Amino acid sequence: MQNDNEHNGRAAHDGGGGDARASERTTDGGRCGDLETTQSCNTVVSNDNIDKFKPLRFGIDSLYLSYHGQLSDEWNIKLDELKSIAQSEDEAEQALAQVSIGSHLFEVRDKGVPRFPYVLIDNCFFIKINRKQSKTLPMAHVQISSEYLAAVGVEAAEIDLRMVINTLGIIDGSASVSRADLFLDFVCADNLAMIEQPDWITRANLMAKYFDCRLTEPFTGWVIGMGGNLHARLYEKVIEIVNKSHKTYMFELWHFAGWQVEEKVWRMEFQTEKQTLKELGIISLSDLLSKQAALWQYLTHDWLRLSIPNPNDTKRDRWPNHPLWDAIASAYALQLDQPRLKRFRPARLPADERLFVHGLGGLTSFMASRGIEDFGEGLGEYLTQAKEFHASKGEPFSSYVGRKVKAKARKYNTIENQKNMVGASRRLQGEK
Repeated sequence: MQNDNEHNGRAAHDGGGGDARASERTTDGGRCGDLETTQSCNTVVSNDNIDKFKPLRFGIDSLYLSYHGQLSDEWNIKLDELKSIAQSEDEAEQALAQVSIGSHLFEVRDKGVPRFPYVLIDNCFFIKINRKQSKTLPMAHVQISSEYLAAVGVEAAEIDLRMVINTLGIIDGSASVSRADLFLDFVCADNLAMIEQPDWITRANLMAKYFDCRLTEPFTGWVIGMGGNLHARLYEKVIEIVNKSHKTYMFELWHFAGWQVEEKVWRMEFQTEKQTLKELGIISLSDLLSKQAALWQYLTHDWLRLSIPNPNDTKRDRWPNHPLWDAIASAYALQLDQPRLKRFRPARLPADERLFVHGLGGLTSFMASRGIEDFGEGLGEYLTQAKEFHASKGEPFSSYVGRKVKAKARKYNTIENQKNMVGASRRLQGEK
């Protein structure tokens, strides 16, 4: 979904009242806090609708976990030193702001975030660390990347994460869930651009319908419940991947489920924050995993549903579900074989297009400016003149390239610069 400044949004207010909080009463008068006793009220999806509806993937896409405990004094000193190194004005020194834990080579950021002075990042985890022990503030607050979840699954990812956090200090208890985004990716024959505000039956006050006027079919989706502890997004995922997230690994997973390249893929996603999860009895990760299907049922039955409006009935909560919504609400009950990503690396690598298209920009500009068309000649002349240029600036070409490689290796989590420096120093001593 694009931001407001990227395409034209139309906001609408829900006529059903209520807000985005999960603590309000359900339409049948019961409290929303007991997911385990909730019984399905969704109608059975018709065979006609099944023919038009193709689920591709579902599960947990974004997961934020918190660990209470105490950062060790040793790691507090070490991370403080690495943070200072990251703040250096010397790029070669900045490249040493890395830390290796298990199979992970983390970049140590030069700045923390409010209440968390240290930040460690690779392609698996975004870890915020608190140096002080607190009853309310966790020692670590972590976002697990959606790509890592797609590669190994929630439980394996948390086992790996717990090893990392255990290395940094002492953990008190199990991980608590700060945020979880449940999703369903699907293909359907329905024209979702025809959905209008009254069709949604929801507790949320605010909703917006989004368009991107650069597209032939400009409708891109809905956001419902913005600003609350629970909100939903229905959006065209392929457009979002191409224009924003660039998570092209999703295509491989969809293909396994029968996706054809020309098909639109819609994502129904619910972002549930800590307060909502707590009210629903979900505190720990084990709570989330055991109640995942019940949570999806609550979200798609009690909190939000897509209806077929009945102009003769003023009680909107009596309007029947749209057949598409019955299919969406029933998805977590499906026995769907969901593959894992076959290729995954903890490194944050740039896209091939950036390397092999944008990366050639300087060379092709040089060749054109010098009137050279042959690639071999152009590459040789480029290297010759580059060495002369950097020598005139007082730094050997090899030194400049080495410095830039180390800086990018820190950003990409690929080369442990400190270890390589020690190895290089030993080799030089041996040569003497």
